Amino acid sequence: MNARSRALGTALIALALALATPARAADVDPATVNAARALAEEGLAHYDRGEYEAALDKLGRADELIQAPTIGLYAARCLERLGRLIEASERYLQVSRMQLDASASDVFKAAVVDAEKAYNDLKPRIPKLAVAVRGAPEREVQISIDGKPVPPALVGVSRPVDPGKHVVEGAWAGRVVRQEITLSERNESAVTLEFPAAPPQPPPLVPRRVGPAPATTQRVFGWTAVGAGAAGLIAGGITFGVASALRSDLIGLGCTERVECPDTPQTRDKLGSYNSVRLVPAPALIVGGVLAAGGVALLLTVPSTSSTSSKSGGAAAHAWISPWGAGIAGVF
Repeated sequence: MNARSRALGTALIALALALATPARAADVDPATVNAARALAEEGLAHYDRGEYEAALDKLGRADELIQAPTIGLYAARCLERLGRLIEASERYLQVSRMQLDASASDVFKAAVVDAEKAYNDLKPRIPKLAVAVRGAPEREVQISIDGKPVPPALVGVSRPVDPGKHVVEGAWAGRVVRQEITLSERNESAVTLEFPAAPPQPPPLVPRRVGPAPATTQRVFGWTAVGAGAAGLIAGGITFGVASALRSDLIGLGCTERVECPDTPQTRDKLGSYNSVRLVPAPALIVGGVLAAGGVALLLTVPSTSSTSSKSGGAAAHAWISPWGAGIAGVF
């Protein structure tokens, strides 16, 4: 746009603001109208210098204050120059559909006509892109284009996109597939997000109930039996010694070898103690010996995990009991 066209455009917008319909401007205070006019003029100045981002900002602010077709038209042209064709087409369409009063200025009416023509000219220039999915249910894949989600209803359907480079991503079942594509104006293309087949999963491991190993259980029982047997043997040995001492005392008080005693207070007390103790040693020694022997047998038959122990000679053991003591003898 040269200086002359810029001056004409500024005049048109100023005139449009001055002749705005009562519904748009009559209820707006003059200061707001003046501010909108200044913003529009600044926007056109930026537009003339090719500063389309700055122009779009100024024109957008002016449009928020007073919605005039001329302002919307130039805002759409800024979007078109920036390559944001989809937004530009929507803005052109919005301006072309503005309802004007019969008394609206010719400037307004011309802006609406120009917007409709620009919309029809721009629409076929917008590229289209279709995104398909392979290897996954398309309704379950979360698809995005340039970080913006794509509704499931648009998967596999051509949709308008702006020209330029685009990043298409799909996420499903913890996997992400990514593709890049560059589209030019009037181009229609498609990309397929292909999810490779997942590697076969190993069968699930069924947890096994862990209990004590047979060898461990046998060792526990073996040592328990040995301990109980040893306690029995010790108890039997102690009570045997006590009974022997009482018997000697009774013989010293006149009793016979068979412990037949005269009826005296001294022999009566000793004899009662002797009769209480003399029956304990034999059962204690017998039970203790059996338990000890059984415990040793369990310990000797515990399965060995050592390869060398399987090659060694056998082991044997036996318990011995006598009136003078008890013990375990064997070859290991």
